[in-house]
Amino acid sequence: MESIPRNIILDLLPAYIAGEASEESRNLVEEFARNDPEIARLIRAGTLEPTVISPKMAIPDDLEMKTMKRVRRSIHRQMWYVALITASILMVPLVALLFTNEVNWNLFDFIVMGILLFGTGLTYVLTSRISDSIAYRTAVGVAVVAGLLLIWMNLAVGIIGSEDNPANLLYVGVLAAGFIGAIIARFQAYGMARALFAMALAQVLIAVFALIAGLGSTGPIWPRDILILTGLFTALWIGSALFFQRAAREQPPVSAGPAD
Repeated sequence: MESIPRNIILDLLPAYIAGEASEESRNLVEEFARNDPEIARLIRAGTLEPTVISPKMAIPDDLEMKTMKRVRRSIHRQMWYVALITASILMVPLVALLFTNEVNWNLFDFIVMGILLFGTGLTYVLTSRISDSIAYRTAVGVAVVAGLLLIWMNLAVGIIGSEDNPANLLYVGVLAAGFIGAIIARFQAYGMARALFAMALAQVLIAVFALIAGLGSTGPIWPRDILILTGLFTALWIGSALFFQRAAREQPPVSAGPAD
């Protein structure tokens, strides 16, 4: 990455703290802050001190534009990788159709699975760029894979009874809790951890409601299916939340400032 003058970062800082900076500018500021304790302290404090605000100076007009173009090129390249991986995975059932009757996919099945796989990959690509932290990216990976499994499992066989049981629509609430929580948290690690804990709680509450109401009780292994799968997804949501917490702890600490 090009060396960005500190004065330019200081000029971007007010918009960053006000939540008005573009995603590319936010990434630029956050990457710079990892090696600049003073910038990191201002970000964590959420305020600007007059003594550190740089005077108005001539900023190269094309500097941020070049950074934005580089980021976009990187995202486009990764989107092509996701599309290639999606197509490769879909080739497995497609080839299986030629050699066995055990796979009974139609065009709609391929379209739905393609959307799910590409959407999952794209979500990971976009969300994981928010932080270079391995813990953060691991948390995102666990969360998006768990979300994919939750959707796919409900479409394929259903968690509560069969896939035709409308009670499985309750699990939309789990995904909604995570989505709303992530938006409120602006995808920051501390808030994302709370959102994932909320998803785990929602998963458990749905299971408790299903068991009390006897939903899906006509299934062959009820209630073991609900208990086992609820335990699996709850563990995945909590695991992701713990990784987000670890990522939050890895953020640069707020410095105490110079002693008087």
